[in-house]
Amino acid sequence: MSRYLSEVPYTSGSDDRATRTIKVFIALSFFGEFNFLLLGLVLFPDHGTLLWRVVWTLGLCGIGMGAAVGGLTYLVTAGQRPGSPAGFAFTAACGALALSVCQTLCWALDHNVGLNYWGSVDNPALFLVKGYASALAGGVLGGYLLNSRRGARLLDLARA
Repeated sequence: MSRYLSEVPYTSGSDDRATRTIKVFIALSFFGEFNFLLLGLVLFPDHGTLLWRVVWTLGLCGIGMGAAVGGLTYLVTAGQRPGSPAGFAFTAACGALALSVCQTLCWALDHNVGLNYWGSVDNPALFLVKGYASALAGGVLGGYLLNSRRGARLLDLARA
């Protein structure tokens, strides 16, 4: 049996590796941002209108950030063999680093522009810890989904 994913089919549809990488990071970002939205609404219910909070989290960050991170991750990891230890490491590191940069940008906007939608002024430690922990988890999970047989099967089941 083949050791590397690149030697076995890892997509069932017409998606190529670039498309799958972008889809995975959009899904991970959207899921993470949806959870941030719920947490923000519970902990900071009076920090801005619901419409703008939804547009920011699910639209700009969930979809936009996910697509950017997925595209960048694909460009950085395109030379790596899918399923190899290097492929996993590069995907996880690039995804986590790119998501961390987005977290820092989000914190700067929320904190310095004075929006404070997500509590960056009221509780900056919570804002930063949850963001960087999620960035690390998103990078590792993206690396796993894109570079393991079990991850490929899960993506096939999800039609991603």
